[in-house]
Amino acid sequence: MEHVPARYKIEVQFGKTRTSTGPNPCAVTIFESGKRLGGDGDELVYLCAERDKGLALNMVGVADRKVERGQEGCGKIIPSDNIRGGVAICGCERRRMIASENLTSTLLVNLTTERLSAMVAGLFHKLGDNADVYIKYHPQDIRSLTQTQEDQLDRARMKRALTIYPLANIIKETTNGASLEARLKALFSA
Repeated sequence: MEHVPARYKIEVQFGKTRTSTGPNPCAVTIFESGKRLGGDGDELVYLCAERDKGLALNMVGVADRKVERGQEGCGKIIPSDNIRGGVAICGCERRRMIASENLTSTLLVNLTTERLSAMVAGLFHKLGDNADVYIKYHPQDIRSLTQTQEDQLDRARMKRALTIYPLANIIKETTNGASLEARLKALFSA
């Protein structure tokens, strides 16, 4: 199958305590592929969910503020084109407006491999079934340590081990009857 360019990237970064079944702490972030730097850079995508407000308590020149719990929101994707003048507009029925400083860009989770697979599959579907999945492993993970032995030590220290599940492979495997959740679970547990 030829290369199928994906509009989005879902990036899953595992912590150093990753196991095959979990629960595993990880960060899940979405990017719009090729949106910046003449097609060579990615743009961060936000979710319609506010993070907690008032967290900049230790910054110089910022007075202590009460931390307010962010609103849940509808969970839809907010591309960078929907953010103007410090305000983001969600594409949901209510056309909800959120202060851009309070947007959620990274989901910090501690999930079993099965639940993480379901969550990432859900994000994939929210993105119109048009995303590559990038998995980054902590430098102390076995995948990174193996790469250290194969690569030059200097280069291996500068990067985390990376696995990419490209859209072309996702299409091929799900067209042949595999479920996306099952394929992601196998990938995350490897």
